[in-house]
Formats: sequence, structure tokens, C-alpha cells
Amino acid sequence: MTKAIVRAIRFWAYPTVLIALWVVVSAFSLSRLATILPSLASPGSVQPTFQDSAHDRARQGCEVC
Repeated sequence: MTKAIVRAIRFWAYPTVLIALWVVVSAFSLSRLATILPSLASPGSVQPTFQDSAHDRARQGCEVC
């Protein structure tokens, strides 16, 4: 009877460990993804191009224009 219990534990332990590991990795990945996507879409992450910033500087400093 003891051998049957040990076999049952070994039979279920491996898939249980794999599923638990998969759940932990998935939860970690989704939590990281949830924090990265909003930062990619935020206006602070968009930098003006070189031409846009040069045009703005010229407009502010030019007295003749």
C-alpha cells in the first residue's frame, strides 16, 4: 500500500510542479506587461524629432519672423 501512495505522489507531483511554474511565470509576465504598455503609450515617452525641436527653437528666438 505504501508503494502505491508513493507512485501516486510521483505521478501527480511532476505535472503539478510544471503547472505551478507556468502559472507563476505567466503571472509575472502579465504583471510586467501591464506596467509597460501604459508607459509606451504615454505622451511623456514620445520625444520630438530633431526637425520639430529646431523649428520650435527658431520660432521662439527669432525677432524678425
